[in-house]
Amino acid sequence: MIKKPLLIFIGSTHGFINDFLKQKEIMFKYKPKFVLSEELEDLKLDSKEKFKELFKKKTISNMTSFEEVKDLAKFCLKRKTKLIGIDFPNFGFNEPLQRKIKNQEKVSKKEEEEINKILKMREEKHLREILIYQKKTKHPIVIILGCWHLREESLLRNKLKNYKIISPCDKNKKILLSPPKDKEIFYCEVIKK
Repeated sequence: MIKKPLLIFIGSTHGFINDFLKQKEIMFKYKPKFVLSEELEDLKLDSKEKFKELFKKKTISNMTSFEEVKDLAKFCLKRKTKLIGIDFPNFGFNEPLQRKIKNQEKVSKKEEEEINKILKMREEKHLREILIYQKKTKHPIVIILGCWHLREESLLRNKLKNYKIISPCDKNKKILLSPPKDKEIFYCEVIKK
């Protein structure tokens, strides 16, 4: 039986802390050949030329700014690590939803249902992409996802094995889905064999 590589999930807060500091620390430790990231959406930076193209155009999408991924992309290029987007362009949201989500506007009941449907499709896509890359390497794979995708009832936690989750959490060891009220942030680990 072929042993599947260890999956190292890193929970991202999408900016309420400097997520890259922990990402860099973990990538130094595990030396992955592939880093999978939802923030790269559907971009595949698997050659020096593709990294250079991204740095030249400095654009990801309406939902993700170049600044959000710049440090990660520079680090992966320097370490010759392939940086692979495992999500849909603009996370699958149409323009009206993109605007409302970016501006944190109130959504209608119908829009909320649409968002929930898209979130489910995104989780299924993340799972498919992870399974594809598990077959491409024997090295650990680092996967960067928003903390919400790493909650206990998530598809990934229930369908995958041989993983470690490293995620920002509160003092009660609950994965952070928003900034904590007391401002204290810790990192917790969940391991599944």
